[in-house]
Amino acid sequence: MSDKYRKNFTEGNVNKQLIHFAIPFLLAQLLQAFYSLVDMLVVGRFMGDMGIAAVNNSTVLTMFISTFVSGFALSGTVLVAQYVGAKEEEHAKATIGTMFTLFLYASILITVIGLVLDDTFLKILNTPQEAYLEAKRYLVICFTGTIFICGYNGVSAVLRGLGDSKRPLYFVAIATGVNIVLDIIFVGLLHMGAGGAALATVLAQALSFLLCIRTLYKQNFIFDFKKESFRIDKRKLPLIFQIGTPSAIQSGIVNFSFIFVISHINVYGLAASTAAGIGSKIDSFAILPAIAFSQAVATMVGQNLGAEKYDRAKQTLFAGMRLSFLFALVIFTVVHFLANPILGMFHCSAETMEIGREYIKLATIAYLFNSITFTVNGLANGAGMSLMPMFIAFCNLILARIPLIILFSQNMGMGLRGIFLAMGLSQATGVFISAWFYFGGKWKRTIIKQGKNALH
Repeated sequence: MSDKYRKNFTEGNVNKQLIHFAIPFLLAQLLQAFYSLVDMLVVGRFMGDMGIAAVNNSTVLTMFISTFVSGFALSGTVLVAQYVGAKEEEHAKATIGTMFTLFLYASILITVIGLVLDDTFLKILNTPQEAYLEAKRYLVICFTGTIFICGYNGVSAVLRGLGDSKRPLYFVAIATGVNIVLDIIFVGLLHMGAGGAALATVLAQALSFLLCIRTLYKQNFIFDFKKESFRIDKRKLPLIFQIGTPSAIQSGIVNFSFIFVISHINVYGLAASTAAGIGSKIDSFAILPAIAFSQAVATMVGQNLGAEKYDRAKQTLFAGMRLSFLFALVIFTVVHFLANPILGMFHCSAETMEIGREYIKLATIAYLFNSITFTVNGLANGAGMSLMPMFIAFCNLILARIPLIILFSQNMGMGLRGIFLAMGLSQATGVFISAWFYFGGKWKRTIIKQGKNALH
């Protein structure tokens, strides 16, 4: 395997390595989030609240695909990182082939299910009638692009496991530029509505994935992308599911909670639905540093646990936590001070602006809590213990958020304000569980050692 795809995180300055690895990944995530933001901005510019609500309700469902795939992709990141740390390259190759094959099958299944049940999904969300038809057009087109979502996430996960966070940035940067141009052409010039925005996104994702495959194929990548290499290794399959299933379930929990929230907000009408859509876009950017440092911590911890360097894994955790919280605090402050200009970018109605300000005031406290929880999730994932992040998500979003929404919005008569407040406060639960997990010390057990008998 070419060393240009692999980095050794078991030696050197932890803080410097963490920043250098996390920043390209953060930028790539920002650009990916920019896809849906551009869709919403352009659609809002030419279609108003109705277009924003259509994109938001559809994005809730397409996010389910993306986060579900990312959950299973995590298994590739963790296993490859641990095998690289343990200097077991053949096991890393077998893991990659198995994961890529699973993703190919999954993309076909998800596309079929999505196209059959699109109406059912939109009705569950209580999608406002004014936005229903445009939301359906957006959704159908996005489901047809599932294979590109699966493919790009799979390749990016492997690159992160090898310590390469720069190439995913390059590929998604090109695709983002294409997405912006196509959005303006399809929505602005050709008046294709939300469907045009979806088409622009799918074509941009396809370009990103194909460029990625073409480049890696020509540069002696660890996986050769030949037909015979796409096969399932029965020794690796249990490990992939052991890590990926809890992570995918965690993604399902997140999306179920979000569907519950949106369906309750949509009852309050188009302006509330639009404001929630804008708020979710702000959140999707605000949370990216926490995700980036979580992923960086997972890879670095995975390599160091594979090399049995436990103190260095601990240093990585606390370095990531400090940086993640600092980013969260800055973003929280900026969003509060610049609420009006940010909301004004979406060309929404005065009523939507007012509801949006309430959202920012009450829901964004979650940024600070998530910066801690997500970093500890990185520690757990790096050890292959993805059950812990799943448990934290369940406690935050099911055991805490849903009862708080019912208590505040219905029992206490706070309405929308109660929903927004519950969204912010519920995330505090994860901080306490994270502390309990860290001090328990079970994260020092690596999955490749637990599964040793299955590997040889």
